[in-house]
Amino acid sequence: MTQSTNTPWIIFGIIALVVLVAVGAVSKSGNAAEAVEITIASSSTKKEWLNDSVSLFNKASRSEERLQIDGKAVRVEVLEEEIEPGKFDHYRSGTMVTDILSGKIQPIVASPAEESWLEKLGRDWGDTHSSTLISSRPVALVRTPLVIAMWQSRATALGCWPVSTPDCTWKRLSELASSPEGWGSVGHEEWGNLKFGYGYVGESNSGTLTAVMLCMTGVAKIAGLEPSDVNETNGCGQTIRAVEHAKVHSGRKSSWLLDWMLTGGPEYLDAVTTYEQEVIEFNKLNSEKLREPLVAAYPQDGTVVVEHPFAILDGADWVTPEQARGAALLLEFLLSEPRQAALGEVGLRPADPAKKPLSIEARYGANPDALLLPVVLPDVVTLDRITEVWHKNKKHSVLALVFDKSGSMEGEKMTTALAGAKAFVDAMDPDDYFIWIPFDQRVYTGAEGLKSEIGEKLTGDISGTVASGGTALYDAIAHGYQSLEQIRKTSGDTVRYGIVVLSDGVDTSSQSGKVGLQELLSRSEGDPTAIQIHTIGIGSDADKATLRRISGSAHGAYWDAENPELAVEAYRQIAVHY
Repeated sequence: MTQSTNTPWIIFGIIALVVLVAVGAVSKSGNAAEAVEITIASSSTKKEWLNDSVSLFNKASRSEERLQIDGKAVRVEVLEEEIEPGKFDHYRSGTMVTDILSGKIQPIVASPAEESWLEKLGRDWGDTHSSTLISSRPVALVRTPLVIAMWQSRATALGCWPVSTPDCTWKRLSELASSPEGWGSVGHEEWGNLKFGYGYVGESNSGTLTAVMLCMTGVAKIAGLEPSDVNETNGCGQTIRAVEHAKVHSGRKSSWLLDWMLTGGPEYLDAVTTYEQEVIEFNKLNSEKLREPLVAAYPQDGTVVVEHPFAILDGADWVTPEQARGAALLLEFLLSEPRQAALGEVGLRPADPAKKPLSIEARYGANPDALLLPVVLPDVVTLDRITEVWHKNKKHSVLALVFDKSGSMEGEKMTTALAGAKAFVDAMDPDDYFIWIPFDQRVYTGAEGLKSEIGEKLTGDISGTVASGGTALYDAIAHGYQSLEQIRKTSGDTVRYGIVVLSDGVDTSSQSGKVGLQELLSRSEGDPTAIQIHTIGIGSDADKATLRRISGSAHGAYWDAENPELAVEAYRQIAVHY
């Protein structure tokens, strides 16, 4: 059979056609190998919506030219922070700013809960850089108001449910907090005193805004607050002090406080500040476990409606023009009608205040028609001053540092654990009181007193600790507990009480057993003002089960530092609980 002389050309033509089709397909689908990489640091309240939106955007950008940069797909990654050793989540606003300024993260986009964090970021960036970090005004993505989450019975007693009456105010909350009669002042003596919680100011956005609202309430302003209005002894400082007196819990995030409301019930916490979205999410997940509904109270003397601004950090040297263009495409996608409509599914309001929120319903503890009286937040300088006044007027702590110095702690574990203990002391206020309790087969009492008076000696005692001997874990915790109980007899609930335990192994030397310690701790298990115990297990041999049980029975948390390097971060995270 004779082969045609045209056959090679036909084959060449087919190959060329396949290549052209493939090139066209790559062009249409976006070149995955050359995708424009975008990172975003975002506050956690909108994480469910954002994660879903990013997934949809990344998929669409591979095939839709309108979401591409010069034929290249845009690929978005959401950055997360380690909120406790081994556990990651979307960012807290304050930590986001800190991590960007330190260079720990280099996002293309920052989206904290509230615009004042971006103002702080821009100001502090300008102190060390010649460039402006953000060239365009940030754009609101979503809206959700700061609310006071209360058990329905408490909200009804204060005129905050089913609708907020004029009596539902921050001022009334502060009066209740300082009233000697407690809930008896509103006809419910059986509920005792107000038991309140909010996040750590400067770390938690909701906690920071709570301090702002208390300050503004104290000076009767909803706008125009200036540094001269913020003072420890005037209405601003005294309102903060009054509510701090009623505070039984702080923490990294308001969602952590809501978890305590779930497990402890009305006996443990009456109310916490959080966002409307978190109240809705909480009820959707937990309604069948609750004795009564948790509802959102909307104060009628002003509140903050956070808008989660989207800011492209185009002044940073790590952001290319191509990445800035990609971030603009992401913003357009997030503000599109379908993505804004999806906000209702997770309890958030659209960025446009004129649009009615969807799926915000009374059955989830929220009121879509609530009258929101937005306040005008002060500038960054004033916000910093409020944080200073809060530190002066907050309820201070009496803390026992129970530290395992047994022989198995030698080497890297001891070095990092001591660094963590010193970082914890550094993070606390001058008016906090410390008791240093190292232990091996015996229990020792080291430096004791106010940080302002013994800080240098305490740091020296910590640095000089050496590893040796056995492990009297139960005896050491019992000694710390009894020491704090003695102080509590005279100081009452004017301060908060805590024990921070670090250990790397099982108990080998205690005179009193595990049962005896559990009996000691059980005496105040239902008391929200009792001694809070946080435990850190360092290394792989730590008695994790026991440490978890101890912290769980004493209103605290267990922190796993199997990698010794995590011990420093564990201590830092525990500090925000006080």
